[in-house]
Amino acid sequence: MKLTNKGRYAVMAMADLASFQSDKPVSLNDISLRQNISLSYLEQLFAKLKNGKLVKSVRGRHGGYKFAITPASVSIKDIMEAVEEDLDATHCSGKRTCITGKRCSSHELWNDLNEVVQDYLSRIYIFDLVDSPINTNIDTKEIN
Repeated sequence: MKLTNKGRYAVMAMADLASFQSDKPVSLNDISLRQNISLSYLEQLFAKLKNGKLVKSVRGRHGGYKFAITPASVSIKDIMEAVEEDLDATHCSGKRTCITGKRCSSHELWNDLNEVVQDYLSRIYIFDLVDSPINTNIDTKEIN
């Protein structure tokens, strides 16, 4: 499992879109300025988000992007999948062919981690990032 800037920036950009979308589309230039993400990188990400049917483009002088579906139904998992973020920790894509075609001894551990991550990301929606911070249910006293 390797989370990259691609997934992180896609989530940031979609949260920005959710925050600023009204009746008018939001320009990538505006998102770029607010989120400090290069415009050319946003263009690449939004092409993938559009192919994933999460956003649609509006052409013209006041063009930009809008959600293609109800924003309340867009999960973080949807965004990650649309930008082709690899969230598989097994290194065999779950096929159990880890080492020379056989399942490795730690396969189930990584497969279970995949399920936890997928479940977690599917339960967080883009508006959860806009309205309030995510409640991770982690006691910070335990970490320190």
